[in-house]
Amino acid sequence: MMTCFYLSPSVYQIVLLVLSQLTVIMLIGNVILLFRRKCKLTKQLSAIAALLINVTLYVMMQLDSRITGAEQSLHLHVPYGVLLLVTLLSSAFNIWALLSETRNRKTISNASIKEAFDNLPTGVCFFNEAGLPVLCNASMHRFGFAVCGKDVQVIGDLEACLADDFVPAAGVQKIRKVFVLPDGKAWNLEKRIFSYENETAYTQYIATDVTDLYETREKLMAENAQLRNVQEELKKLSSNVVAVTREEEILNTKMRVHDEMGRCLMAAQQYLRKDCDEAIPDSVAAAWQKAVSMLKYNNDTPDEDMLLQIKKTCEFVKLNFVQTGDLPKEDRVAYLLTCAVRECVTNAVRYAEATALYADFSETSTEATVTVSNNGTIPEGEIAEGGGLSTLRRRVERAGGRMTVQSQPRFKLTVSIPKGKEGVL
Repeated sequence: MMTCFYLSPSVYQIVLLVLSQLTVIMLIGNVILLFRRKCKLTKQLSAIAALLINVTLYVMMQLDSRITGAEQSLHLHVPYGVLLLVTLLSSAFNIWALLSETRNRKTISNASIKEAFDNLPTGVCFFNEAGLPVLCNASMHRFGFAVCGKDVQVIGDLEACLADDFVPAAGVQKIRKVFVLPDGKAWNLEKRIFSYENETAYTQYIATDVTDLYETREKLMAENAQLRNVQEELKKLSSNVVAVTREEEILNTKMRVHDEMGRCLMAAQQYLRKDCDEAIPDSVAAAWQKAVSMLKYNNDTPDEDMLLQIKKTCEFVKLNFVQTGDLPKEDRVAYLLTCAVRECVTNAVRYAEATALYADFSETSTEATVTVSNNGTIPEGEIAEGGGLSTLRRRVERAGGRMTVQSQPRFKLTVSIPKGKEGVL
């Protein structure tokens, strides 16, 4: 063993070269592992020194080995046993470093806590009562540099971020407590204060990645904006439907006036053909007066609201209109309730021979109601819903409302329409 390396047998040289090569490979892996795990500096420097020594010896043995054919170029006057001892000691050091590192990974220490803390995806920083950082991980440092343009040094750096007048770094958008970074990531910054039994207070700042929530919120806001636009369009369409329906009702009224005028003219023509000196019958005169009044009213006031038209119609036909309460402000609901009143006006004059009509309007937070009655002749039995009342019922039910007709002890029509709904008139 005390023989020089170049004089040693070839078998001994091969064994030592193989051991030296394995030792170098293991030391390279050990150095990489120690640096990745951020171990102590002394352990890292020791591993590097052992690696350099073994690499140097391995190269020199290669140059002086019979196996490589270079035994005449360099002669190491170092005993074979010394080279073997250095190689074995390096291997032992390598194994010790690996075992100690594995053992340290199974125990909790300040270094392991700091390493785990730095690997958190969430930014966390603790400040003492003096406002100095006690523990701050890498994610919070990156967040502070991106938002403030500098590392987190004191508590004021993060307190300023939560102020309403804070101006973030270029490319960063601030929305209350959310910061949208230039890379599109959204981070939410929160502040908490902890107190312990020794009355020591610590302030904690947490920066959480809320990119998914932020993008979902932006999509919901865009969809809500579209829904509001659709709602506005539906409201406009509903208003147009009300206007078109009102125009149809006016047209129908004019057609009825036209028919009434036709019947009056036919009655007058038959009376004139008799060539008699008798006075014009009261029925014919009354029909003429009603038709002329309705014609005059429709020609002179085309733009007045329907309830005012009903009131003027009642004046023309000598029907006292008594109103209690006010019409609801929603056009669709007001229109349907007014249609109910108008139908009762026609029936009160035509069938009940009433002199007064009573319309009671009321409403709650969910629906509006009108109750209509008159002082005319009491119905002899149950009222059969004809064309007018049946049409009114269909409209009310399409709008989601209710309609009841009472015959005894006096005629009463009640119509209730839900508020805040878009329905078909």
